[in-house]
Amino acid sequence: MFDSIMIGTSGLLVHSKGLRTVGNNLANVNTPGYKGSELEFANLVEQGSGQAGQDAGPASGGGLTTLGTHISFRAGLDQSTGNPLDLNVEGNGFYTVKRGDDLLYTRDGQFHFDDKGILVNSAGDHVQALDANGKLTDVALGTLERSMPKATSTVKLTGNLNATVATPAVDDKVNAITVYDANGATHAITLSFTNNGDGNYTVTATDAAGATLDTASLKFSAGFPTADTSIMSFTYTPAGGSAMLLNFDFAQGVTSLAQSTTLALQSQDGYQAGTSVDQSIDAEGTLNVKYSNNQTAKGPRLALANVQVEGDLEAAGGSMFTARAGAQVRYGHAGTDDFGKLLAGHREGSNVDMAEEFSNLILMQRGYQASSHVVSTANDMIQELFDMKGHR
Repeated sequence: MFDSIMIGTSGLLVHSKGLRTVGNNLANVNTPGYKGSELEFANLVEQGSGQAGQDAGPASGGGLTTLGTHISFRAGLDQSTGNPLDLNVEGNGFYTVKRGDDLLYTRDGQFHFDDKGILVNSAGDHVQALDANGKLTDVALGTLERSMPKATSTVKLTGNLNATVATPAVDDKVNAITVYDANGATHAITLSFTNNGDGNYTVTATDAAGATLDTASLKFSAGFPTADTSIMSFTYTPAGGSAMLLNFDFAQGVTSLAQSTTLALQSQDGYQAGTSVDQSIDAEGTLNVKYSNNQTAKGPRLALANVQVEGDLEAAGGSMFTARAGAQVRYGHAGTDDFGKLLAGHREGSNVDMAEEFSNLILMQRGYQASSHVVSTANDMIQELFDMKGHR
């Protein structure tokens, strides 16, 4: 009967641990990236009859114990956040973050840039990327915070030049075409087109003050520019700036037909300096930066980690995991091998199944209740035995 008390007590202890595990899962039902755990039960046995002078008999039950908790790494609920830096892994990969000198792994993809321009999670841990040499490094804006200016080199025009010679002669113009110098300063250039008849034009480039910069011939055949005259090139040195080679391209979209003149600027490839206004991470984990000058740039590519055996990861709190000593951790990029893909603007929620946990809650309660009845009954029987001795 004393053995029965011990058996019942073991049931009480283990089911109380089970209740703690279930309670912890339910408490973290809304924790992003949380992985639920389950207590693994195991029975205890005693070998032999336990009576002196007798041969060992068959094993008998000795109560209940636990083999520890097992973490479930199944994917959690996908949640849309609208934040372009939030990510959800669709696959087996884990984000790698650095806390001091330690590497941690997580499925919680809530990220943002701190005041130093480093991509961090909610706890301030540095999110890691893989560089060209396969080494882990911080995801930092660094030089990506600014977009350097670029001098204009090519200006493309589009539209039609009226092929009919006007009387009196009137030049068609494209006024105040904006170009950028190497410092990002803007300058206005006007192009004038003099119709000389038979598809021949004289093109004159002037600056904002009206000074002539260059002249060139433009010839059309069957309404389209001939190859040898389709580009007007000259060196322009703005006041206070460096010399720059400008190429005015008429080949792609300019015609000369007996229709109204609609000539206009199509594009130019220069721009002024810009600052970072938006950052996002694409499905392959590449950082994309957008600037105030409408330019874009690509940054480092996030590192995803994978372990051969999920049991090699140990919970470290905060939806973080550490690798056991000797565990083999592989690093790679999203979209390659078995690291999974990334979904931007989403995050992975907890993988706790509330219906399953409430069922487990009832099971833990019933197991605890049954174990307490065993202890109570064994105690009553022992008390009955003592009473018999007292009445003798």
